[in-house]
Amino acid sequence: MAKYRDIANDIRNKILNGEYAYGQKLPYEYVLCVAYRCNKETMKKALDILVKEGLIIRRRGAGTFVKEYDYDYAKSVHTMTLRGLSDRFKDKKITNDIIEFSVLPADETLAEKLKIEVGDFIYHIIRLRSIDEKPYLLDITYMPLNLIPNLKVEHLKTSIYDYIQNTLKLKIQSCHLTIHAELSTSLEQQYLHLSPNEPFIEEEQISYLSSGAIFEYTLARHHYKDFEFSTIVLEN
Repeated sequence: MAKYRDIANDIRNKILNGEYAYGQKLPYEYVLCVAYRCNKETMKKALDILVKEGLIIRRRGAGTFVKEYDYDYAKSVHTMTLRGLSDRFKDKKITNDIIEFSVLPADETLAEKLKIEVGDFIYHIIRLRSIDEKPYLLDITYMPLNLIPNLKVEHLKTSIYDYIQNTLKLKIQSCHLTIHAELSTSLEQQYLHLSPNEPFIEEEQISYLSSGAIFEYTLARHHYKDFEFSTIVLEN
């Protein structure tokens, strides 16, 4: 793994473990360079990762700070996302039709998303997830083999998150979610019953283990008529 990714992982772990408190100013970059035995360019790449993840913020003329963040509150607000579909709709019949389940080497784009090396092996999973026999979303997921070993079809048909947490005994820490719309292709038209030129709503999700490692990059695609997003915004 590239050195800047190792550094980003280590600083991320220190934030998540409370070694760097929320709102705390990080040491100056030259101090971090000395501590991690790296040059300024390497440190900048490492910190850029954490900025994109929303863990730290740069304030011109003041330095770099861990973002103010109430994790317990955020966890309660975003539990629905982190728990996975099977746990979210326990009173419903969830079915998972497997469209694709293969292993492939990560290209440059997927390696960047998962913070792994180009060529590292990853799972490529496409599932049509239905609730009470109605198509709910098209799930396109990529996971590193070294983090989630021995994934099988039976896990895809039930709950991947259950396998991760209860069988592999890994703790899911957080996720970063981006929502946008795209015009449908033949894939979404076939499985979500969209017409040509109709859009789908996509949740792009990057999920982290408590170790700070990214274990999942998922594109969850919804029919635009069925998608609803709600959140809570608090005034500081």
